[in-house]
Amino acid sequence: MNNLINEVDNNKVLYIENINEFDRNQLTANKKLCIIKTNFRDLAQIKNFCNAYNNLDIWLTSENITRKNIFAANSCGIKNVINYPIDSQVILEYFKCKPQESKSATQFNEEFLKNKRILILDDNILNIELLEETLAPLNIDIHSFLKPQEAIESLKKIKYDLFLLDIMIPEISGFDVAQVIKSTELNKNTPIIFISALSDAENKITGYNLGSIAYIEKPFNINVVQSQIYNILKSKSLQDALEETKETFLAMVTHDLKTPINAEICALEILLKNKTSGTDDFERELICDMLSASKYMKNLVENLLLKYKSEKNEIILQFEQYPLENIIRKCIEEIHYLTQDKEQKISFRNHTKDSICNVDYIEIKRTINNLLTNANQYSIPKSTITIELKDTEFDFIVEIINKSDKECSKNLKQDIFEKFVQYNKNTKTINTGLGLYICKKIVELHHGEIHYEAMTGCKNKFWFTLPKSAPQK
Repeated sequence: MNNLINEVDNNKVLYIENINEFDRNQLTANKKLCIIKTNFRDLAQIKNFCNAYNNLDIWLTSENITRKNIFAANSCGIKNVINYPIDSQVILEYFKCKPQESKSATQFNEEFLKNKRILILDDNILNIELLEETLAPLNIDIHSFLKPQEAIESLKKIKYDLFLLDIMIPEISGFDVAQVIKSTELNKNTPIIFISALSDAENKITGYNLGSIAYIEKPFNINVVQSQIYNILKSKSLQDALEETKETFLAMVTHDLKTPINAEICALEILLKNKTSGTDDFERELICDMLSASKYMKNLVENLLLKYKSEKNEIILQFEQYPLENIIRKCIEEIHYLTQDKEQKISFRNHTKDSICNVDYIEIKRTINNLLTNANQYSIPKSTITIELKDTEFDFIVEIINKSDKECSKNLKQDIFEKFVQYNKNTKTINTGLGLYICKKIVELHHGEIHYEAMTGCKNKFWFTLPKSAPQK
């Protein structure tokens, strides 16, 4: 050991073979690092030493390192536990890259940490206690679970800011839990960190492929993990604030655009109404084109605004009894200006005897309009768009079929109702990629379901269901 100390820097490192035989004369003002050899039965004496010399960085070295022993050492204020015999490279790296002093517990009072919530999943209670001890200075809300199924039930109901997952869990692995997280609407974008004793490259790659932002190996340094999680939460808070600012700005702009667009539509409709049949056909065609463009822009703006409201849970439906047949016919009438340009036809068939349903008239009308606009946009010219209204004992079914010039790819079928996904990116049209996303949100708020199917002959079928006895909200 003396050779090791001489190799590093005898003036800066203090090595104590036995804490009970410590000689105060060994300690000088130049000492920066103290390494104590231990069997972990002398932690009471070591804790007293730490309290007496808190200006030193104190490490323990042992031949018997276990998770339980690491937890006990960390509880005494020990910054690091290393294997014995000591690798000199560890100490050389310490002095080469000595970090700044870590934040103390009293320094973790930043505003962004308030109301932050973390989920810990590990089947070993000692690991959980160690992580809870590590994160205690952050003053955040910690939800710990030993059983993965209980953690899954929680993450489906509660929005978390970070997940800390062990991998080797008997019932369901941490990798499986990560896949569940990514499939939930509530936490699909929440950061995940895997904390595991598995140090092989394959498991690390699997973790990163599942969306993990870090992979921490056990046993870990308590201060490193504390700092790492602190900075991850800080980065997430900044990203959330930026996203909130962007969304708020978008909502303000779209809301302010509604008034001039509606005024423009009203002015063009009045102008078109006052044009007699004997007026210049070119003028009428020009007004119709302008009116079509304005109505299309109105639909885009309303979709953007509704997207913002849906993600803020600000959509409040106003249910009323209304015939679905009448809503569909009104939508067909309004989309006439679009189908006329491509010489398309819309064929509507009502197979129900009574189509009265408990719906929010405006939002269901928006849903059908979006689906018809989508069908028009991606249908070939001079084709027929079919819309059928059917019913079962418990549900109404609205079905729309159009013919496009190419099949929908398999990958797109899986996310066609997600935000900002466009059905055919080669189509040169203005599109937010929000139409189908808005449709899904509205239908689900009505307790219905929406689906897509690629049919033979490049035909595409969208259909949604509405329960005949939808509860009022």
